[in-house]
Amino acid sequence: MFGLFKKKNIVNELKAPVDGTVVSVTEAKDDVFSSCMLGKGVVIHPTSGILVAPADGEVSVVMEGTNHAIGLKLSNGVDLLLHIGLDTVGLQGKGFQAFAKMGDKVTTGQKLIEFDRQIIKDNGLCDDVIFIVLDGENVPATMEYKTGMNATAGETIVASW
Repeated sequence: MFGLFKKKNIVNELKAPVDGTVVSVTEAKDDVFSSCMLGKGVVIHPTSGILVAPADGEVSVVMEGTNHAIGLKLSNGVDLLLHIGLDTVGLQGKGFQAFAKMGDKVTTGQKLIEFDRQIIKDNGLCDDVIFIVLDGENVPATMEYKTGMNATAGETIVASW
């Protein structure tokens, strides 16, 4: 009965935003991401073309017209960036369809963007998905990233604190 009033240890976690192989963000083929200039995270070599919400949150930005990146703000103030491919902004939205817009409340596993991996590759571009926890005062010091595994979108934990 006394355990009823104990403070519960709440575990926070982020799920994979896409199916694929998870590696360290330091392996990103772009210096802005690999140097952790924006924050830390993971890179996923995708095996599907569906990007989902890694946690419950609110869409803070969608790259209008290109749909190659989306930002989420979590209830604890943590900001996330989900970036599809490298130099894919040059495709001007070809092969990308957004299913969420700025201000939308989303739940873990909800489809955000569908992207055509073949169009990305046919244009000589990398289709890696870069998942960054943006630097900021709300980022927990105990953030731990999980890499070296195959992940299922919306299910496999890739970061926790």
